[in-house]
Amino acid sequence: MYDAMIPAFLPALPYLYVSSLSRAPRGAYVRWERHRSWRGDLPLNGMVWVRVLVGAVWLNGGIEKLLNPDFPRQFADSLAAGGFVSQAPPFFRGFMQGTVVPNAELFAQIVRAGELTLGIALLLGFLTNLAAVGSIVLSSMILLSAGGVRLGTGLGAPEFITINVLVALISLVIIFSPAAKRLSVDAGLARRSPGLSPLLVNRRERT
Repeated sequence: MYDAMIPAFLPALPYLYVSSLSRAPRGAYVRWERHRSWRGDLPLNGMVWVRVLVGAVWLNGGIEKLLNPDFPRQFADSLAAGGFVSQAPPFFRGFMQGTVVPNAELFAQIVRAGELTLGIALLLGFLTNLAAVGSIVLSSMILLSAGGVRLGTGLGAPEFITINVLVALISLVIIFSPAAKRLSVDAGLARRSPGLSPLLVNRRERT
């Protein structure tokens, strides 16, 4: 019975040890507090994984387009046949017809480079907030070119909560989340330049 009870009390032993001493050595208490703070301040957390996941989505799309040398031509042919343009809302359709369609191959290159850049930036955590803004913009443009947000019929893939809606919403969360900047290039830059830390990691680093 006692053998089964001992493991349950093991996590509380440091607290019991400190409280049992009327005058505990200050150094021992400080060392335990530092250890506890380190355990509660791990650089790898759920929001870091969320940031990496969004980055992986963009990087996957960019690599697929990079490995397809015919992508610019195929994109232009799709637009010429009415793809994306016909589904876009009226306010966005004018932009597609007047700007994107005449420069389709150029926009294909921009999209490919943009997805690669966003993917790498979010994976590394480099200029994370700026990359997250770019993620929202690009997701919104792809969403609008696919017809925007609307309720589906239930016979096919969901049309209201799509991958582009999710990526845009998660990217918004990343912008306001200091935890998403842990284990990142931005965290290292913030330590080197504390004055930039509010812009890089959403909190002021101690100097």
